[in-house]
Amino acid sequence: MLKPISAIIKDSIGNIIYRGNVVTGTVAVVRGDGSYDVFISESDRAYPKIFTLSANPNLEVGDKVRILYKNGCKELPIILPPTISAPSIQLFEYYLADGATFFSYFYANSWWRGQTFTATSDHTINYIELLLARRYSTSVPGTIYVEIREATAGDMPTGDILTSGETNGNTLTYAIENPGVNREWRRIDLTEYDLVSGTKYAIILHLIGGTSTHSAGIWNTLNLYPDGKILYSLDGGVTWWAELKDGGFKIYGKAL
Repeated sequence: MLKPISAIIKDSIGNIIYRGNVVTGTVAVVRGDGSYDVFISESDRAYPKIFTLSANPNLEVGDKVRILYKNGCKELPIILPPTISAPSIQLFEYYLADGATFFSYFYANSWWRGQTFTATSDHTINYIELLLARRYSTSVPGTIYVEIREATAGDMPTGDILTSGETNGNTLTYAIENPGVNREWRRIDLTEYDLVSGTKYAIILHLIGGTSTHSAGIWNTLNLYPDGKILYSLDGGVTWWAELKDGGFKIYGKAL
């Protein structure tokens, strides 16, 4: 006489400790029909012939898996697809401008600054850090606006704004009257955007108002970053010129 299915299942899984509808397990046997025998939770007996929701399973004996009890029923286990960890934010392109002695400031609606860089891989840009300061202790530059655009091989910004952000320039340390504490890495959060390997981009900095006294700037060195240059515009970003200098920047994002 055949056992009831409930008895077979009970004999198969032994003393399993259930923890809600999703529990963990370890693959015990890889069957040829796409199913697996799995040690579920703390059982010392493998539950037989569990199928998976994964479209392309690549499970081996000893792999850890998550088991879902369909509709909460312990008699209907199924292996969930593996979870994929979200890529973490990391540093990509950068130039630290160590020992920077040049301070390139920007102000008003016309005097803009920029720094080009070249993406060395496909990745997002989520935020940047720039080596910034106010010009004087009395400088009140206001909001600093940051834009990312594509740039030509000759380092000229072109096209639409790809992503943008802003930061409070009034809270920056000050450059001229504060030797030794006259610069800081200021983080500017951006709307996530995908950058393409080998493409040159421009970081553009500008203010809405201000004067040469009430200005902010980026610290830079002589041209040591090989894949970009510092820029300036005297007409609000219509026309640009490149200098043989490089400003301090760091590009943070996620690998694609």
